Parts: sequence; C-alpha cells; structure tokens
Amino acid sequence: MKAVRIEWDTDGDNEALAFLPEEIELPDGMSDEESISDYISEQTGFCHRGYELAV
Repeated sequence: MKAVRIEWDTDGDNEALAFLPEEIELPDGMSDEESISDYISEQTGFCHRGYELAV
C-alpha cells in the first residue's frame, strides 16, 4: 500500500514542494491513520494536511 495525493504543508515554500514525493510506499501491515501520518512526516521531515491510500 502507498500514500498518494499527499497534500504537503510547506508554509508556501515552493522549492521544498518541488522536491517532496508525490507518493510514499508504506511498510507492510501499516493501517492505522496516525501511524501512517507519522511515517509520512518522518520520511520527509515535512508535515502534511492529508493523503489518500492506494494499493
């Protein structure tokens, strides 16, 4: 499973936005929304406002 359509919170930093991934592969078995949210932020160093899940 992967997180897609991630809405990054870059505080208007368009340079950072250009380098952030459009999708992130999630570890097997990860399904809890809070864990997924934390994982996305830990992988990139940026917060986000939301995402969608895809297989």
